[in-house]
Amino acid sequence: MTDMRADDSSPYRGRSILIFGSGDAPMAVFASALAREEVGTFGWADFTGPEETPTPGARQVLEASSDTPREPSVRAEDLLAPTGAVGGLSTWLVRDPLSAEAAGRLAAYLRLPSLLQRMVSRVMTINARAVLVLTNVDALAIPTVERALGSAEVHETLHREGVTLLVTFRGTPSDLLRAPFERIYRVDGHPGQVWQDAPVTLERGESGDGFPPGAPLGRRLPGLGLTGTPAEGQSPIAGHRLR
Repeated sequence: MTDMRADDSSPYRGRSILIFGSGDAPMAVFASALAREEVGTFGWADFTGPEETPTPGARQVLEASSDTPREPSVRAEDLLAPTGAVGGLSTWLVRDPLSAEAAGRLAAYLRLPSLLQRMVSRVMTINARAVLVLTNVDALAIPTVERALGSAEVHETLHREGVTLLVTFRGTPSDLLRAPFERIYRVDGHPGQVWQDAPVTLERGESGDGFPPGAPLGRRLPGLGLTGTPAEGQSPIAGHRLR
């Protein structure tokens, strides 16, 4: 965790965005587009287990859009902080007024779930900005996900370090999980539908994009030009890099 923003009077502050509803492919397309809009690249992890077959195209668009390989299968323990990560911190930090703030930041960072720490270390850019995309977090036990991603401290720590977090959730997330997210979108996709036709509604956050609730995703992202549907026997996401 290197602070490369010390001389920046307006340091980048991360955000938290939750995309929920139905339609793995449209949610993946939307998350990828928002991630690249923030920084230009992102790291990602898919929470679906090996026994679950991802919706055709949903994983492909993330693989094609990210410059960082997907994290291996996520386990419940990956959402815990590393054991003893903060314990001996004070023994190797110099005791002076400046190090007190650094120690506080580092301690908060080391309390992050190990998955997030690992991902940030791989995708942080030279200007200390990063975007993490976590897809299908509903695949893990909901109480585990709520403890990790429903924690205001986790989000505040990421934001302070210039990290934006995007999360997709199939179904309806609980109020506990929703609470720390500044912006929340609902996607209403269905099987056989092209991703462009999936309605998107902003449920929390300042709009600023001029789109009415329920506007199709293709209207928001007209430049991507991704085609095909599972019903046609094709991948719904072409190999574009969403730049």
